Amino acid sequence: MATTSNLSAIIRYYAEKQKSPFIDLKEFCAYVKKYAEHHVEEQSELVKYLGDPSGTVVAELQGLSEKKLVAIINSNNKKTIVSITFLASKYANLYKEMMKNESIPYPQASDLPKQFPNQVLEHKAASQYIPAIIEKDNLKSPLLYILDFSRDLPSMLIPACVPIKALLDTAQQKVRKILKKDEFHDYFLKKLRSTNPTKEISIKNFYTHFVDTENYQFAEFTDGEDYYIWNQSLYYIRQDFEKIQDRTAEDTNVLQAVQILELHSSYLKEKFQNEHKREEAIKELESALAKPPYFYSMPQILKFQDNNGRLLYGQYTEDDLKNFLQKMTTDGEANELPQILVFKAESGTRYYVYKKKVSQVVVRLCNEAHESVEKTLEDHWYDVLLDFERLPEMTNASEFEACLHELVEKHSPILYSLLNANFMNILSYENNEDNLDGFRLFVDGKLLPYSDLLMLKNSKIYANAKARLPFYYTLPIISWIMSLFSGKNKEKKRSTSSVIVEKNPFEEEEKKPDTGPKKTKTQALAANAKEIAQDLVPEGSTLDRELNYLTKQWNKMISKEAYNNLTEDVNALIRDYTRRVVKTLSATSFTRERVENLAKTLVNTPNMQKIKEDKALTEYVILYMLRLVSNFQ
Repeated sequence: MATTSNLSAIIRYYAEKQKSPFIDLKEFCAYVKKYAEHHVEEQSELVKYLGDPSGTVVAELQGLSEKKLVAIINSNNKKTIVSITFLASKYANLYKEMMKNESIPYPQASDLPKQFPNQVLEHKAASQYIPAIIEKDNLKSPLLYILDFSRDLPSMLIPACVPIKALLDTAQQKVRKILKKDEFHDYFLKKLRSTNPTKEISIKNFYTHFVDTENYQFAEFTDGEDYYIWNQSLYYIRQDFEKIQDRTAEDTNVLQAVQILELHSSYLKEKFQNEHKREEAIKELESALAKPPYFYSMPQILKFQDNNGRLLYGQYTEDDLKNFLQKMTTDGEANELPQILVFKAESGTRYYVYKKKVSQVVVRLCNEAHESVEKTLEDHWYDVLLDFERLPEMTNASEFEACLHELVEKHSPILYSLLNANFMNILSYENNEDNLDGFRLFVDGKLLPYSDLLMLKNSKIYANAKARLPFYYTLPIISWIMSLFSGKNKEKKRSTSSVIVEKNPFEEEEKKPDTGPKKTKTQALAANAKEIAQDLVPEGSTLDRELNYLTKQWNKMISKEAYNNLTEDVNALIRDYTRRVVKTLSATSFTRERVENLAKTLVNTPNMQKIKEDKALTEYVILYMLRLVSNFQ
């Protein structure tokens, strides 16, 4: 043994020297003193054992006892150290021998020396221990465990350093030995054939490669026909051997081996099922990202559900999600962008969008922004014209384009972020097969102007703003006279406004205590509805804009009259349902999950089920209910 100051290693070395785990404390203290005197120059830490080491040794033994590395027993005023690490090493070597000779039985808990204090060893349930060491072996652990089996089987000893493959190998050999025996060989073969008449060839191959071969090798039964036949064999062996009343040591060993192997098979089956579920959930995630509105933030991705309404996140882990997004956003073919692109809004929120869906996202967001931008411009230009003024963007195309840039950034930040993303220039050189028919996002490698994307013309907006002016604005002489008076009024306003004393920004205003009345139930419900709606409505959009978009998704009526009638009928149903339900709700129970459940209940009614687009309809019902409740006073 190499020189060491580790007391546990010294105890094990001394036990191996004596070939016994039981060590007299006084004799060991004398040995430690001599050991320290001899090796103190090599290990300076051994100096603590010079002189009388009894106190130091007893104190360290207490710590080792708590770690289950040694035990101390008192008998006839004599203290004895029990080296558990010596026993662990002894039984670990026994498992190595067992791999060479399947006739060696498993060490049972009853095999421990009579004076050994069994209560110091930690008990491990086989149903938990086997999966645990499959996940992670602890080959350097010096601990010894008692492995407890179910079905009234006796416990056996298992050193923590025994790897799972060695344990499975010994179990396989014991089962193989039974299947090879003359009295069992044909018996179990006949059982397998009778219960699996269509698997004759698979059973024959199993026996040829595993049972009858002389060159035994550890077999990995992980899937396929062999996995099924292997588990059937284990079941039949267990079924027959459990009926034996007076079991021999070999019978017990066989049942222990079968249980170890069955636990391993159950783990593999569960792992396979979980892996299958994970793969299916990843596929669901891929398809969900390709559905409207086509761009999603991470909080939205975490709330994706499968067809049964269960969250996808949980069916795969956080690492699975990160790896998937990392792969999809970085891996691409030569000189091409990856499948999923990422852009960041001004708020810092990152959005994920399929490369092939970028055009559709741009079209949707432009359609949504068209109305608000046009109305904002028309109202602003109308106010300017009322004051007999003109703006450059009313007639100048480049100024109008710059104005649109500012308005899009304000009214649709997601669209602005997407149009200004780094990948847009590169995307123009790729052939996007999913581009909408008749729509080209790029012309000659350049992004279309905002005016073309939004389908807005300054001349049309200017004409609409002018049309709203009073009729006398169209009379040149009268409008000129009024503009003169309008100029004087403006100068007067400027002069009066300059006299106003500005408030000192460095003077802090005292906060007035909130003495207002407490919120009523309806006000509390309205506040909750606004908070929930804020989470559901994408950044830069509005509740009305989302409702308008969702209406177009579920309402497929062609004529305008039928379209409006269906929308009004659905709205009426939602209003009536909300009035009835809201009476039974409290502010605390009005949560997002509650609103979603209420919406699903309404969508599943016979009247609503006639509409096929149930997903878009459910989202519409949720937002419409929130809109109704948020308007409570």
